[in-house]
This record gives sequence, C-alpha cells and structure tokens, in this order.
Amino acid sequence: MARKSTFSTLMGGDPWIWGVYIVLIFISLIELGSASSRLAYREITNDNPLMSHAKHVMAGFFIFIWGLQKLTSANVRWVKRFGAVCFVAGVVLMFLLPFFGREVNGARRDIMGIQPVELCKLGLVICLCRVVVADASRFRLNFFRKNTELRRYWLMLVMMALTIGPIALQNLSSAIILTLAAFGIMFMGKVNGKYLWRTLGSGLLAAGVLVGLLFGLHELNQSNEDGGGRHHTDLGLLSRANTWEHRLFHSDSRPLWEQEINDENMQVMYAHMAIANSNGIGTFIGESQMRDHLPEAYSDYIYAIIFEETGILGAAIVMLLYFVLLWRCYRLSLKTEDPLRRILMTGLPLLVVIQALVHMGVSTDAMFVTGQPLPLISRGGSALMGTSAIFGILMGLSETIRRDENERGSEEI
Repeated sequence: MARKSTFSTLMGGDPWIWGVYIVLIFISLIELGSASSRLAYREITNDNPLMSHAKHVMAGFFIFIWGLQKLTSANVRWVKRFGAVCFVAGVVLMFLLPFFGREVNGARRDIMGIQPVELCKLGLVICLCRVVVADASRFRLNFFRKNTELRRYWLMLVMMALTIGPIALQNLSSAIILTLAAFGIMFMGKVNGKYLWRTLGSGLLAAGVLVGLLFGLHELNQSNEDGGGRHHTDLGLLSRANTWEHRLFHSDSRPLWEQEINDENMQVMYAHMAIANSNGIGTFIGESQMRDHLPEAYSDYIYAIIFEETGILGAAIVMLLYFVLLWRCYRLSLKTEDPLRRILMTGLPLLVVIQALVHMGVSTDAMFVTGQPLPLISRGGSALMGTSAIFGILMGLSETIRRDENERGSEEI
C-alpha cells in the first residue's frame, strides 16, 4: 500500500506539486516586493504592485487551487466541463477582442480585465487532451462514433485554428507557446506520426509565409521612407505587423556594449545590466540596482531581477522548480491507468514549463523580446489565475491517482 504523508492527508494532492507551488509563491512575494519597491513603498495602498499581487494570489488559491482541486478529486468530469467552458469563452472573447478590447502597449490584451488568451490556453490544452484519448475516455459526440485518425486530426486542427489564429494577431509569442504545447500533447498522445509531420510542415509553411509578408511590408515601408513618407500604420487586424517587421528587420546587429540606451533597446539593455550586476553570486534580496530602471521589472523581466539579486544559483533553482513540476507530474502519470488523467498530468505542466522558458529566454536575451510573465512569480491577474487553475487541476488529479493506488494496494492485501 502506498504511504500517505501527513501533508497529503490534510491538504490533498501530491506534496511535490504543493512544494513547487508554495516555493514559487514565496519567491514571487519576495522578489516582486523587491522588484517593485520604489512603487510599493511610495504609498501603502491597495493599488501598489505587491498588494495587488498578494490579492491575486489569495484569490487564485481559494477559487482555483482549492476549488478545482476538490472538484477534480471528486470527479474528473469537472475538468472536462471546465476545459469546455474555457475554450468556448476564450474563442468568443478572442473574436471580440479587436473590437472591444483594451489596448496595452500597442495591442489589445483584455476585455474588462479578462485576458482571453489565458482562457484559450487552458481550454485548448484540456480539450486537446480529451480528443487525443477520445475512445478510451468515451468522449461521446456524433462524429466520434465512427472514429478515424483523420477525423480526430482534423478536429484538433480546427480547435487549434480557432484559438491560435486569433491569438497570433494580438500576441504572437503566446500563439507560439500554445502551438508548442499542442504539438507536445499530440506527440505524447501518440497521434499518428504522419499527421505530426504534416502539422510540423504546416507550421513551418505558415512561418515562412509570415516572414515573406513581413519582408514585403519592410520593403514597402523602406520605399515610403526613401520617398519622404512614413510607415503604413493602418493595417486593421494586422496592426501588430509593424512591430514584428521592426523586430525582424530593424534590430541593431552591433554588440550591446556598443549600443546607446534608447526606447527600443531599453528593456534588453537594462536586463543585461541586471544580470551583469549580479557578478554571478548576486547582490542579495532587496539590493537590486536595476529595478528602478528596468521597465516591467516586476512582470515581464522579473527573472532578470531574480538573477541580479540571487546570482546564478538562485536563477538555476527557479528554473529547476519548473522542471521538478514536469518531472513529478510525469512520474504520477505513469501510476494511473486512465488515459485522460495521464495526458492531462503531462500536457498541463508542459504549458507552464514552455512559458517559463520563454520568459527566461527573453530576460537573458536568448530570444526575441516579447511580453510573457513568469508563471506564478510575475505580477499578474488573468495569467496568475490561469496558472493557479492548472495547479489546482494537477493537485486534484494527483489525489485521485494516489487514491486509486491505495485501493489497488488494499486489493492486493
């Protein structure tokens, strides 16, 4: 019979997943308070970053961590329903976003404080997991009764197009993250190899077409500039195309130490200065020198502040925590005989890990600049709620896996 720890008995769920969650939240409160100290201590109000983040942490814990854990541990069907609701709501809001969304940094991100991209992430991952194991989990829809691999594949493509397509128009990095997670789920779900290659080929073709269109826009803008005109700015739904074109064709190829700080390279420059300022060992908590200069230090670039204050060791530990989550969930997935729980236990943490790696890559200039929060650590509203929901589902699934393991042990005795 599997052993039950005192913590698991009291809280439910796997202690390792709880441990990762608690440590990440602890790091979040410490580092966010440090990264936003100039704003947080100017006046103690409910609007400063630390107080706002603390409220979101509490809301995420009681509504999603605790609530979804209990619902999931009671019946995994709640996960299916939650995923379907997120998918439908996310798709509807994404199509409304260009018309009613609030514009932030040149893109429309949310409607009434809700970021549709977070709903789409959760909804698509859960629904893809359902489709991948449709036969084994008795996922009943009319067009599944005569199920074929081709029909399954086309359904997944339609679901991906409904979510990833609209997301790409407003937030290309989120679309790329979701595409990678979706491909990972299809791979782990043992979708026919030829369909995986078709998906990969289609993705590369779409990327090639996009680069070609951006090159055409670049040539048009360059021609207008040579003639004394200016860039085309009225691009309708493709309003972000100018941003992509600028990052692709106008980036400064000189080494950073030869460049002067300006509005375009400010984030990258100060992030590098923060990492260099650590001297490998860190300046210690609360001693960051770049937090007052680095834009979005408590959000899109909080990993650079963590690196500056805790050095290589602290940055490595934060990275390791996300891989521990993925490793532990994978280990738990091997203990269940239910295909849906198995794929959910690997697909959901994969989404978290990919987003974390993208954030770290941006903060260390290993990839192009894009706004992605560090899961559970960066200040956030919808993003924090979405990650909390993932952890709540994982804890609920781990509890059902442990319960089934105990029952099998009792039967053997």
